[in-house]
Amino acid sequence: MRILNLPLLRTALNPNGPTVKFIMNEEAIAFFPASLQHRDVKPEGLSYEDDYKGNAIAGLIVSGKPEIRFHSAFSDERVHNLWHQLRSAPECAGLPIENPTYHGRHL
Repeated sequence: MRILNLPLLRTALNPNGPTVKFIMNEEAIAFFPASLQHRDVKPEGLSYEDDYKGNAIAGLIVSGKPEIRFHSAFSDERVHNLWHQLRSAPECAGLPIENPTYHGRHL
């Protein structure tokens, strides 16, 4: 999994850090400022679209806690596996990345 804009993730993980949005799939995860819309961010291999279209799932990190929005193509297990890939990435070693909520439920 490619990690795009890792510095934003690092700042978002601070308890008083800014809210940061992201989109992800098995290929990559991209972090970006909360001022942007998920559907407007289109790095190579990632596309989130309204109405459960596109190949990526959307989420945000608020007060250091990740939240992932529901997407009909992403089961709990798939989201859990994606998040595990992120947490296991060498560039994320030592970062306090919590397990996310998915559609309001803890995984």
